[in-house]
Amino acid sequence: MTNNEEKFKKFLNILADQKEVGLVIAKNEKELGTFVKILNEAGLKQSEGVADLLKSPKTYFVVSENFNKDIYDFVVQYPTGQLEVFNKQLMQSQTFYPDYKNSVVILLVDKDNLNKIQEKGFDILSATGPAFQA
Repeated sequence: MTNNEEKFKKFLNILADQKEVGLVIAKNEKELGTFVKILNEAGLKQSEGVADLLKSPKTYFVVSENFNKDIYDFVVQYPTGQLEVFNKQLMQSQTFYPDYKNSVVILLVDKDNLNKIQEKGFDILSATGPAFQA
């Protein structure tokens, strides 16, 4: 195990009980894959959309340049203690209350995609809480 992988595992411990979404910035696709493997081994589940983020208390979302406003709104609302999410199947808003003591939510992105997302106007660096970059 590399030094960066050890540091990453320590960072995961910091995220417990956080009231903000964590951010992990990988150098490239290879490192991103390594982080995904560690997250899976730590018991976190990968989410594909906002609805998935609400199903598992310990989850992560791999962010690409196709990052959308739904995910951004989730990240911004998460620290408030109340999340309003529009359910497209039911065609209505639903309200959720995060259980911070038992939850971990992480955005995982590589540097290239982070730059593309920032260029689109989504300032995820200021919207998220603790961040890790190798």
